[in-house]
Amino acid sequence: MINREITYSIIIPHKNIPELLQRCLDSIPRREDVQIIVVDDNSDTDKVDFEHFPGLGDPFIEIAFTKEGKGAGYARNIGLTKAVGKWLLFADADDYFTDGFMDYIDKYKEFDYDLIYFGVLYKDIKNKKEPIGGKINSKAIFAAIESNNFEEYIYTSFVAIAPWGKIIKLNLIKKNSILFDETFVANDRMFSVKTSYHSKQTFIDSYKIYVREIRDGSLSRIKTKKAIYERLYVYLRVNEYLKNIKKIKYKKNVLPFLIRLISIHDMSYFFKAIKLVKEYNVNLFIEISNFILLKVFHINNKIKELK
Repeated sequence: MINREITYSIIIPHKNIPELLQRCLDSIPRREDVQIIVVDDNSDTDKVDFEHFPGLGDPFIEIAFTKEGKGAGYARNIGLTKAVGKWLLFADADDYFTDGFMDYIDKYKEFDYDLIYFGVLYKDIKNKKEPIGGKINSKAIFAAIESNNFEEYIYTSFVAIAPWGKIIKLNLIKKNSILFDETFVANDRMFSVKTSYHSKQTFIDSYKIYVREIRDGSLSRIKTKKAIYERLYVYLRVNEYLKNIKKIKYKKNVLPFLIRLISIHDMSYFFKAIKLVKEYNVNLFIEISNFILLKVFHINNKIKELK
């Protein structure tokens, strides 16, 4: 039982990477108003020394050991049941926060915003530099701030639809009963879209509070047929939700998922995917047409840049 007033609850799911988890924990200042929650997703005993688990014995860290092995979404939901802070933050165990990030976000802690997005620094472990995706997001966040129009960014940016790089009022989550999907991949998509929609006051600050490392083995890099199929399932549900809240213009085209499944040379998942697409009443002709038009648009933009 916490007997101190908590401003920030930070939830970190973990599985089999204790050294990186320790680095993440080291990036978080220990303060009386900070609650750190680590949820271990049934790590393997040959990879984790549970007697010396990162954060064990630290009075500022609560550790929950789960045995279900249901993935990061399930682990985050366990964390939500333990969070008591005014604001929620999320981190992945293989990422970390920037120096002084908490001193920076402190200036917002008494504001009436429900949701505040911040910048994220992307690092590619192999190439030792910021990947193109990070640069694209930086441009997008500056464009949203400059135009004072946040909607496109919060519904389409690959950073904005992740759980990290933002602070969220816990009351917003509780009031609207928002939970993470318990899928193997993309468990955060629906959570982020629902959070964005239910936020009555949203703000964006380009200051980078979080470092996202791109590495082999991370969930975002997994390209198996099962992972592709699950991402398709998640995005079909998200598209349906966007339609219901009249934000259908931000839907994701599902054709690339089908193309990837064909390329794997195992048609069983492709046919399962086609069946799933039909269940959601997706018009594949429209998806193909929109996909081609988008490709033509990007090609034209490239040609203009070269002139």
